[in-house]
Amino acid sequence: MVTLFFPFLKIYLYKFSTKENVNIDSFLNNRQFKKVFKIFVVIIWIIVALFLSIDILQIQVVELIDLLKINVSAEPDVFYIGFIWAFGALIIDISFTYLIQKARAIDKRLPKQILKKAIIVAFLIAFGIWSIQLFIFEIYLKRLIGINLFEQDIRVLFGVVSGIYIASFFAFLKLKFLPSATKESQIKLQRALDVEEKILPDFGKMGKKNVILDVKGLTTYFYTEEGIVRAVERVSFKIRKGETLGLVGETGCGKSVTALSILQVVRPPGQIEKGQVLFRGEDLLQKSELEITKYRGKDITMIFQDPLNSINPIFKIGDQIAEVYLLHMENELLVEASKHPDKSIYSVAREWSQDLLRDLNIPFPEMVYDRYPHELSGGMRQRVQIAMGLACSPKLLIADEPTTALDVTIQNQILKLMKELKEKYDTSILFITHDLGIISKMCDHVAVMYSGYIVEYGEIKQLFTTPYHPYTRGLIASVPVVGEKKELLEVIPGLVPNLIYPPSGCRFHPRCHFCFEPCDSLVPKTIEIEMDYFVACHLYDPIYKDQAKSSINKVERTNHTT
Repeated sequence: MVTLFFPFLKIYLYKFSTKENVNIDSFLNNRQFKKVFKIFVVIIWIIVALFLSIDILQIQVVELIDLLKINVSAEPDVFYIGFIWAFGALIIDISFTYLIQKARAIDKRLPKQILKKAIIVAFLIAFGIWSIQLFIFEIYLKRLIGINLFEQDIRVLFGVVSGIYIASFFAFLKLKFLPSATKESQIKLQRALDVEEKILPDFGKMGKKNVILDVKGLTTYFYTEEGIVRAVERVSFKIRKGETLGLVGETGCGKSVTALSILQVVRPPGQIEKGQVLFRGEDLLQKSELEITKYRGKDITMIFQDPLNSINPIFKIGDQIAEVYLLHMENELLVEASKHPDKSIYSVAREWSQDLLRDLNIPFPEMVYDRYPHELSGGMRQRVQIAMGLACSPKLLIADEPTTALDVTIQNQILKLMKELKEKYDTSILFITHDLGIISKMCDHVAVMYSGYIVEYGEIKQLFTTPYHPYTRGLIASVPVVGEKKELLEVIPGLVPNLIYPPSGCRFHPRCHFCFEPCDSLVPKTIEIEMDYFVACHLYDPIYKDQAKSSINKVERTNHTT
């Protein structure tokens, strides 16, 4: 079967492979691949031949089934038990190797791939040598010819196997894998230096008005057993360089799903149906999973509502921040480490992480770096999460209700800190919240979301001074104002609609005072009321001008009489 593997693989790839970017001929004709495959086939045939020779030469061995029988007087066959001893000894050696690796300081540890390669090679060599020794001395010399040079002993086995493992491990590590890794690092460093020397295009002159993110017609559904949840419907907005866009609305209106859809991290049964997410001119929805991971955590980052559930509880704070640098800024770390011969990329990542914690006004960053998440307060954990989000100086930061779980004092500190960091790192922010007070402090533009739709979108000052959509008016009227005495705050009547069975037409019409004929049957168009200010409401559609006027007069008369 091993011998036939290559021709079968060739037939399979030619017949069933559908990937256009895979060159089958170059893969199958690769010299290294053929060489490794031939060696593998030869080794397999040698092992098979050795085992077949036991029966052909009538060498006396205890059958494996006899070893499984409970017989106190019978001695186990050392030929079979020798393999088990050797395997057990090597498992212990590998366990010690990993324990030593974990015990070392992070900047002194071996890279994972190099460690894995060295362990595999050392294991195969040690197990192979001991297995060949068993065949030669125990089977052929002792049992076939009658020459007994020495007795197989478990103590000798452990010493010999472990010695071969350690010698092979360090030999291949020092002579093969570390030099190769050093050479690869030098190549990567040269590439990083070449990239640093290139003059990158100024994005400020690209696109319309420095648009970082342009979402067009984004639609996301959840296919549940009860029905289709229409969570996000034709959502469109823009975020410009250096600005903060607030996404505000009631719980369950689709704010978080919109953010998750931008990063393509919507979990099943959710599915992005259609739309475009243009980030710096590139449509993220057309990217593969591998391509989109290059954006997540580096160019676009996200911080969540509850930091305790967002930060891994079993890893130290510093390791999690440093991991962001190691994953997304390897070139920058290599360049910085090359300037200081006594430093590795791990020590540079540690320094950068501590500096970032210091920028976030976290006291004693060196101590916090080695703390676990449960050892910090809620405000400190949120600062750490912001640090992880800002580690790579992202172009866009998505903040999903980052202050909801915090008290008012800590909330104000976090908001002030985010504004300062936005200016320092020149980062655009998509700020998701249900609190209009926070929106007024943080945002330049705002998009009001209701039941999956954006109903009003424009400049923040315009929204608070002259809100157009009835839902936006209701939201603002329900906010208590300091200094004004009111017996009762205004409330929006009715309940938020079920998104499995949403109302026809405008989804707000069952709760709207201004509802008239087209509202319950037609979805309103998004109309530009003023320059860059949009409202999705039939009241402002020129087609229904007369009907809208009658509805407004009717509501005004009702309010006047009451």
